[in-house]
Amino acid sequence: MEIGQTDGARSRLVAAGALPLTAAPGTGTAKLTYYTPPVRGFELGASYTPLPRGAAELPDPREALHLVEAAIRKTVTVGGVNARLTAGTSRARVRGDSYRLPRQSWIVGTQFTWQSVTFDGDLRQQEDSGGVAMRSLNAALAYGHGNMKLSLRVRHSEAEGADTTDRYLADLSYQLTPRWQLMADTAVDSGGESSGTVVKVGARLVF
Repeated sequence: MEIGQTDGARSRLVAAGALPLTAAPGTGTAKLTYYTPPVRGFELGASYTPLPRGAAELPDPREALHLVEAAIRKTVTVGGVNARLTAGTSRARVRGDSYRLPRQSWIVGTQFTWQSVTFDGDLRQQEDSGGVAMRSLNAALAYGHGNMKLSLRVRHSEAEGADTTDRYLADLSYQLTPRWQLMADTAVDSGGESSGTVVKVGARLVF
């Protein structure tokens, strides 16, 4: 059991390696969370957030009250493949003029790991205070060998009354030394509000 400012059961238990859980309900806010001990590979978790949830350190009183989250995770090993099956949901009381936090959401996902290869996939849906639903299908493939790691990600999103959007991302990193890492990121967007193709190259120093 956890009490305090932390991520909820939905963020902890649901596999979301393809893309982060955007607008994850209750992330980093004060809450009460309970996790069951693992039983035959199953883990259950539930969270309750009683306070308004806003951006960063400035909660907005118009945001959700009485936010409830729940999640389940099943972990199995078949041969040399580690599999993780997950599902999570959330429901919140949201004012009709607030669109920053979804009124309800659900996600089902899976993750398979074999030696240096990891595959993630999930299907998500969020419904805002006006009842408009947005659904997305996400997938990611990552490969790591020695000091190099390569990952490919794709997201297909569609919302009621809006254009369908697709996003493709490729990330490559190489560990030069324990403190220095070179990184290259490529993002390709397609849709009504597409930003085209963006390529970023940088270095990271770890202290």
